[in-house]
Amino acid sequence: MIRKAFLSQLEQGLAGLRPETVREILADYEEYFNDALADGRDEAEVVAALGSPQKLARELKAQTHYKQWQEHRSFSNLSRVVVSIAGLGVLNFVLALPFMIYLLFLTIGYIVSVSFLLAGLTVVLAWGSHGLFGWPQFSSDGSGWYIGKHGDRGAEMAWSSDRADHEGQVWIDEGRLRLNPDEGDRFELRTRQGDALLVAKKRGKLLIDASQPATRELVQVDGGEASINGSAIRELTLHEDSGDVFTARVDDDKRLVRLEASSGGSELKFAASGPKGSLSMKDGDSSLEITESKIALKDGMDHIQIDALPGLSLGMSVLVVGLMLLLGGALGLVFCVWLTRLTWRALVVYVKYQIELVSGKDRENAAA
Repeated sequence: MIRKAFLSQLEQGLAGLRPETVREILADYEEYFNDALADGRDEAEVVAALGSPQKLARELKAQTHYKQWQEHRSFSNLSRVVVSIAGLGVLNFVLALPFMIYLLFLTIGYIVSVSFLLAGLTVVLAWGSHGLFGWPQFSSDGSGWYIGKHGDRGAEMAWSSDRADHEGQVWIDEGRLRLNPDEGDRFELRTRQGDALLVAKKRGKLLIDASQPATRELVQVDGGEASINGSAIRELTLHEDSGDVFTARVDDDKRLVRLEASSGGSELKFAASGPKGSLSMKDGDSSLEITESKIALKDGMDHIQIDALPGLSLGMSVLVVGLMLLLGGALGLVFCVWLTRLTWRALVVYVKYQIELVSGKDRENAAA
């Protein structure tokens, strides 16, 4: 192989470098050949001393990338140096394999740590935003009977049966419970003094009955609807002609503390009496139960249950778990950053060592 062929193959091997860098390298080796010929050496001897032009190109690319990294120390420049060094021989690829596996696990560590951190932060913020997971208070105007909005008819009790004509049987309007039972349905109410009140509809006529005359006077009839001061009622039960039942109860502070509903094979129970509040829903073989100590979900043969930590309520357990996730994610992230810095330093030492080996070989070839 003569000088022209050697330089042509060297130029091809340097593909990927900047054109001006390639021209500088080729000019240096042109001068190297000229100096060797001036010393009485022929081209074939010089080519044999330099070795394979492809291998020389790989070594020169590694050195060039290393110089670029020294001028601007960035991860991308260091990555180019590592890739160039890995291309110098099969042994380097074998050494690079466990390093790539290590980087994979380090990346997974970052992902897990950040996930834990975000999950913990979300749980803690959610816990705080819901007022320490206190039981909800359903009230709109102090009557305690607000549950849902129903168009222009004010706030309506969120109760729906299987009957297609069941709509707007009970709602609240400016602090008053308005009752409009369907044919065959009846409302059983109990006042705060414990007196009973019955509102029903038979043959299209609204019927009102009370245990005490004073209780009867609480009811006003307007256009086929019964109207009662919501703050005077402690408990309301709707019995439908189909057999469906809906019951709601408020406490002395006008907060909804009990709600029960049954329709066909489905049941809903809600209790919020202080620290022992609970929610229970059943639909055939499926059920959902939420208490201060557990969340249980059953669906046929499947059963999922989440228990609170020993000695803590479910709400406090959520807070503790959130704080643990937050702490674990933060510590994991700090550890991953520390490993990254350590890896960076080790990689720099390895790159310098490999470049020194390559530069030493070049000096030996030049001396030869």
